[in-house]
Amino acid sequence: MKKYLYIILALLLLFALSAIAEEEREVFESGDYQYALLDDGTAEIVGYKNREVNELIIPDRLDGYSVTSIWDYAFPSFRSLTSVTIPDSVTSIGVNPFAGCSSLSKISVSPDHSVYAVIDNVLFYKPEKTLICYPRRRQNTTYSIPQGIRNIGDSAFSSCKSLTSVAIPDSVTSIGDSAFSGCQSLTSIAIPDSVASIGDYTFALCQSLTSVAIPDGVTSIGNYAFADCHSLTSVTIPDGVTSIGNGAFAGCQSLTSVAIPDGVTSIGNGAFSSCESLTSVTIPDGVTSIGDSAFYYCESLTSIAIPDSVTSIGDYAFSGCKNLTSVTIPDGVTSIGDYAFAFCRSLTSVTIPEGVTSIGDSAFFACESLTSVTIPEGVTSIGVDAFSSCKSLTSVAIPDGVTSIGNLAFSSCKSLTSVTIPDSVTSIGDYAFSGCENLTLTVGRDSYAKEYAKEKSINYTYPDALDWLNS
Repeated sequence: MKKYLYIILALLLLFALSAIAEEEREVFESGDYQYALLDDGTAEIVGYKNREVNELIIPDRLDGYSVTSIWDYAFPSFRSLTSVTIPDSVTSIGVNPFAGCSSLSKISVSPDHSVYAVIDNVLFYKPEKTLICYPRRRQNTTYSIPQGIRNIGDSAFSSCKSLTSVAIPDSVTSIGDSAFSGCQSLTSIAIPDSVASIGDYTFALCQSLTSVAIPDGVTSIGNYAFADCHSLTSVTIPDGVTSIGNGAFAGCQSLTSVAIPDGVTSIGNGAFSSCESLTSVTIPDGVTSIGDSAFYYCESLTSIAIPDSVTSIGDYAFSGCKNLTSVTIPDGVTSIGDYAFAFCRSLTSVTIPEGVTSIGDSAFFACESLTSVTIPEGVTSIGVDAFSSCKSLTSVAIPDGVTSIGNLAFSSCKSLTSVTIPDSVTSIGDYAFSGCENLTLTVGRDSYAKEYAKEKSINYTYPDALDWLNS
């Protein structure tokens, strides 16, 4: 799909996946509580049945078992829950179990609690100095994380819609998965140099975030880290980054340009997908692969230079880049993925390098302005729909190494008048040239292509058909 709506679904599925995983353990019920027994004979709360509860005081015992743990996402989508009290017996809390509690404003623990502390209703894990949960209903628009905190836990601020800014101290070294996901009012955030990694979905769906400077110490940007940050206009990726995760900037509709640093070796699947305002991208020489859908539907992208270091271009990599007028595929590329340049309606010409051995299904589908294409000798197969609906394509010479032409490969190429098919071709799809009303095939006298042309009632000629004129 054009928009990365499934990012939202993926975040919601975190709760569902937790429930599925829990089925592997035997679950018991005590009142509204659901719990599982741990190896040490204590109880872990995994769920609560009354989703209309307002105030929850978690007991220290269930059915005689000491309650020592609260499982990941144990209280998903509890919209009425306003306050939680955690007993001294609990010494382990998984990924923010209250991330789905949209009305939660108050968390309480005893001041003598051995491992947990609450400061201004924000829950912390003392041994690792980790911020576990910032209540979603806390009304503050700004928040300063206390100096000395080292980690921002997974989903710690998830969907805190009132927050416009968060100050992160230089004591923080890691920001967890989904830490700020869905913070729709967050407009700015300064990530300190002490941070070494940005997790998966960390800032996904922060739709008011306008700019972000990623510090020099960061080496990796997680999957969907900034996905669907619709207001993000600029991003600075430091030289230390070596990998850009899948969907890292997918759906950043206002992002106009991005410079990828030299240390990056791969651009993940969907990394810049649906960045509709992206006009320019600098891909450094060190990149060896461009992932599936990496620049899918980057509608404002007019040109891109793919460096010689790239050896693979994934499926849908530039599909839907309707204003892309030119592209140079480097010599090192060996395969062009399915739909790699599909719907690039402004692309007028393409030269496929000698190293390419296969052209994927629908690789140039609906490239309506494509007038010429050079297919190299190394290609052995042309995929299904590979050049279908290339309405301006007039002639194609298929090289000797090709053995198969996929079904619908050149269908609806209405301007196509000439295709040369070598004797090496032994398989042509039934509708490979359907809708090519003015086509004449040039075929060998004893070739498979000749028999195909006769069977399909396609005009054909021989390479030496006019030799008599010169004899």
